[in-house]
Amino acid sequence: MMKFTRGGVAAREHLRLRGMLLAGAAFNVMVCGGAMAQEASSAGDVETILVTSGRPAGAAGMITLQEAPKSASSVSRQFIQDQPAAANPFQLINLAPGVNSNGRDATGTGRGAISVRGFQSNQIGLILDGVPVNDSGTFNVYPQEYIDAENLSQVYIMQGAGDADTPNVGETGGNIGMVIQKPSDDFHVMAQQALGDNSLRREFVRVDTGDIGFRTKAFISYSNAAVDVWRGVGDTKRQHVDASIAHDIGDSSRIALSAFYNTAETYSYQALSKAQIAQYGYNFNFATAFAPTDPAANGTAQNDNNSATLNGQTLLQRSNYYKLATNPFENLVVSVKGNFLLTDSVRLDVQPYLWYGFGAGGTAGYFSETNAAQLGGPRDLNGDGDTKDTKLFYNPFAQQQMRPGFLTRGKWTYGHNELVVGFQYEIGKLREWKPLLSVDAYGNPVSLWPDLYNEHVFRADGTVVRTQDQKTTTEVVRPFVVDTLNLFDDKLSLSVGLQHSQINRSGINYLPLSLRTAGNAVAPTHPELDQGKFVPSAGAVYHIDDSNQVFLSATQTFRATDNSALYTPGVNLSTIQPETTVDLEAGFRHADEWFISSFTVFNTNYSNRQQSLFDVTANTTVSKNIGGVIIKGAEAEIGTKPIDGFSAYLSAAYTQSHLKNDIYVGLNNGATVPLPTAGKQLTDTPEWLVSSMLRYERDSYFAQIQGKYTAHRFSSLTNDEEVPSFYTFDVSAGYTLPESLTGRFATKLVLSVTNLFDKHYIGGINFGNNALAYNGVAANLPTYQLAPPRFVSAKMSVTY
Repeated sequence: MMKFTRGGVAAREHLRLRGMLLAGAAFNVMVCGGAMAQEASSAGDVETILVTSGRPAGAAGMITLQEAPKSASSVSRQFIQDQPAAANPFQLINLAPGVNSNGRDATGTGRGAISVRGFQSNQIGLILDGVPVNDSGTFNVYPQEYIDAENLSQVYIMQGAGDADTPNVGETGGNIGMVIQKPSDDFHVMAQQALGDNSLRREFVRVDTGDIGFRTKAFISYSNAAVDVWRGVGDTKRQHVDASIAHDIGDSSRIALSAFYNTAETYSYQALSKAQIAQYGYNFNFATAFAPTDPAANGTAQNDNNSATLNGQTLLQRSNYYKLATNPFENLVVSVKGNFLLTDSVRLDVQPYLWYGFGAGGTAGYFSETNAAQLGGPRDLNGDGDTKDTKLFYNPFAQQQMRPGFLTRGKWTYGHNELVVGFQYEIGKLREWKPLLSVDAYGNPVSLWPDLYNEHVFRADGTVVRTQDQKTTTEVVRPFVVDTLNLFDDKLSLSVGLQHSQINRSGINYLPLSLRTAGNAVAPTHPELDQGKFVPSAGAVYHIDDSNQVFLSATQTFRATDNSALYTPGVNLSTIQPETTVDLEAGFRHADEWFISSFTVFNTNYSNRQQSLFDVTANTTVSKNIGGVIIKGAEAEIGTKPIDGFSAYLSAAYTQSHLKNDIYVGLNNGATVPLPTAGKQLTDTPEWLVSSMLRYERDSYFAQIQGKYTAHRFSSLTNDEEVPSFYTFDVSAGYTLPESLTGRFATKLVLSVTNLFDKHYIGGINFGNNALAYNGVAANLPTYQLAPPRFVSAKMSVTY
């Protein structure tokens, strides 16, 4: 029987209070402990931070000369502070070579997507203050959750491959790192108010304590943002807390404790096929009206599914109501960094960390009271005394994960040699389930936030009814070693690295046999998957003179299979191979009094490329092996120092890609047939990306324009559907009020316009196998996220 309990609001307030208390408690521990410390310099930090030459950045913080033996780009605080309020890290690096960033809204508070050289976001490592924050199950990333841009000192990207000491096992592509702005040496308060289109309202405040004694300093910040969706109905509400406390022990040793908390409730944007975009228009989203359901009545067959009454417009049915398409989530990242100089030649870095997340992605569905597979027999779902009905339920995908881990690294410098030996360990507990939550007569779910221990639909045997129900334990063991030799008065730097990534996944599938079965295939109840590999790397940098250098690298990468395979009927786990690449790069860099530039050529050879595809036999989207892929191309970027107030930046990337194999897909009769994918281009991998920025700054004023060209992209593996190329332009201008008016309150105004010419174009792509039917294989249409239209916002920052 089903019991109706409202309490979603109370439960949500409890969750919000708990989250705020967690963040506040973390900060109180830092302050009261008094012995936490300033983040270490890049030379001795656990976090992989790009090594730069120390030259000033060009093009207003868009480019800095790098010293890494592989391609790398970064944006500094100088660039970040003049971007629109609430911009997330993917948006901040969108102009970097090879980066294709597509957000679902203009503000950065909604979910974003990114691809780099054909690597998708779940193949790219994301690191916050040294902590890997990719999802432990799927390696997905959610850039809007982790940090406020005002607390960033740098965002960097390694386009091709990470280093041997990079703390991530979920990337075959590069890495994106977020480096926090350290606590200030002096006390100050910075407050910011932002307003904009779609009722954007965002408040931000940061307090730096300065030195509070014992060489200790700290900061804490809070932001509160709300914005309406730009198509359809709904909004996003986001609250965020960042905090850090740092203590300088002395003798080049330091420790620091940082915490990052986020909570948000978001209404989603619907992905549409090209036909649906043409039929419903560019501004269409989830249904904004809900046809009230009839009261429960004994003896009457009641069906909440009203799609047949809407003239085929199934997108307007009750299950597609916007209040049933939400994405509430909260997460907390806490880390402690210790950097210790043990002797003149030996350093030890340690970093324990914790990543916690809880939330859901909203969907809805119809469930018959006679569905034996779901219910184990006829059940009265609405309490009217019969079993004749079909009821609508909120059926979100919920997850809760807890990931403690630690990273340690020792560095020994002797003569011209530097040896780094380290170890990473992580144990992740990921609970995923899809509950049936009641919906009232007007389309309101009982709660947006699922409660694992308070669900109301049960089978005859007393077990709770869920359409997905699993627990995955993921253990990561990763030792690594890197040796660097500097020769010829440090003109030549040679490095070799080796890591062994070992990942063990063990699962529990709580679903009954009827829901673990598809055709003749059955998913196991206790699946296990072990994958591991030695991963070598080597690189060299040669300084021709003070202004020019060349570099080259060869890196193998390893990406473990995501956890969806453990719970898919018919998958033979013993035959699953991890995704690997061999990445080769060579490049040239130049820096002088006026210019900073770099040029890179690359070749990436994939084995066992994993891609999310629709499986007809399983009737679900799964991660499938599409075989080998070759990606090669060239990237360049150049930036100027200010010349009479003007500075400029230009980047370009040319990428060729092709699949080596046809892929085989299942038919409903149990047969498999090949799709003609060999030789086709990889999805969402434009051949050309060109970005530019021109900035003028004089005294208290600045103005800049950014432009980007994205070439056409294929959205199906058979290349029978594509997305057209497009241009976008963004502009911004700012003014700092004179001190004679503001005194000690430094005040700056910034006005921003994104998508200046209101270009309508497609952003993110949900890939399809084949957009057209082929050889008995039904069409598997791609769907798309539409890019936001022109967006105007303004922010005022006051610093005391």
